[in-house]
Amino acid sequence: EAVVYVNGQRVTAHRGGYERFSVDVTDALRRGGRQELVVGVFDPTDSGGQAVGKQRLSPGGIFYTSVSGIWQSVWMEPVPAAHVTRLETDPSVADESLRVRVHADGVTDEIAVVTARRGGRTVGRVAGPVGSDLRLPVPDPRLWSPDDPYLYDLEVELVRRGRTVDEVDSYFGMRSITVEDVAGTRRMVLNGEPVFHMGPLDQGFWPDGIYTAPTDEALRYDLIETRRLGFNAVRKHVKVEPDRWYYWADRLGLLVWQDMPSMVRTPNAAQRAQYEAELRGMVDQLRMHPSIVMWVPFNEGWG
Repeated sequence: EAVVYVNGQRVTAHRGGYERFSVDVTDALRRGGRQELVVGVFDPTDSGGQAVGKQRLSPGGIFYTSVSGIWQSVWMEPVPAAHVTRLETDPSVADESLRVRVHADGVTDEIAVVTARRGGRTVGRVAGPVGSDLRLPVPDPRLWSPDDPYLYDLEVELVRRGRTVDEVDSYFGMRSITVEDVAGTRRMVLNGEPVFHMGPLDQGFWPDGIYTAPTDEALRYDLIETRRLGFNAVRKHVKVEPDRWYYWADRLGLLVWQDMPSMVRTPNAAQRAQYEAELRGMVDQLRMHPSIVMWVPFNEGWG
């Protein structure tokens, strides 16, 4: 549980150790000089009932050192009054399109303009209301797969009376993932073809930073070695990584099974409700990544 203060003013609080949160601190800032930022964290690790993964206060065997406080990326940025806060994308290979929903704050009469590019060339564009589902055409799509992890560039603009007031660059992959009958057996099917998923259980602990990798290059190196060893998949085991880890999985072409960090084995009603809220938050946070093809809510039924 985190509580954030800016210049002595409480600006937000958040429960859960694996999903991101943000806050507008404008009203708490002083006009000049130094600003004070305080983040207070309460973390009972496995003595509480929250999602905790492999962390333990007394590590041993298959359980590991706990981490307390800030372990993922943190940043502060100035934004215009109307600004993009989040994107939702969902590819439809059969329809040769991408469903896009642009979330934004401070919007009055702005519209969202979304452009897809392939190698610098515009392949589709759509404009429409912020917060609504928009269909972005992606004709003759180049499909994402471990053999060809192709990513399209995505440009999102908020436009007011012909003028761009905010702009975000992102990317997406065109791929389908289903479970189908193949010769009488249920198989996982990628882009219409059955694919055998072969990968390690990647637990994401580091010798120096515990939950925190030393560098972005270290995150990339782990996944490059996974590919070099002949795997096409990786199960991210009862941990949620920084966004850069998933970026490299997207870029390098790994099929990711994403676990929800496990909780205590006999949760009460309040703990179950918190777990479900954090599970929904994790899915909403990561669902854009083409590499993620499986959600694992309960490792071995724990909790």
